[in-house]
Amino acid sequence: MRYALYQAAKVATSLTAEFKAYFKRILKGREKERGIKTKMRVKVSAKMLVIAWTLMKTQQPYKAGLLLIDEPVQPRGR
Repeated sequence: MRYALYQAAKVATSLTAEFKAYFKRILKGREKERGIKTKMRVKVSAKMLVIAWTLMKTQQPYKAGLLLIDEPVQPRGR
């Protein structure tokens, strides 16, 4: 299931404008880190799973634009 979610996130971040924008937003400022794109795609797949669960639980259709309402993501300081 993890592989399927990752592949879905990989396709969504390359084809869907909404997920592409979200991916760029969480990746901003961290592009040079090693393996960061994979980590951020895992984050996108987790977000997709939360969205799917919420939509199934509330029995509502998916509305484009909900993903972009989220607050801006701040990079972690180390």
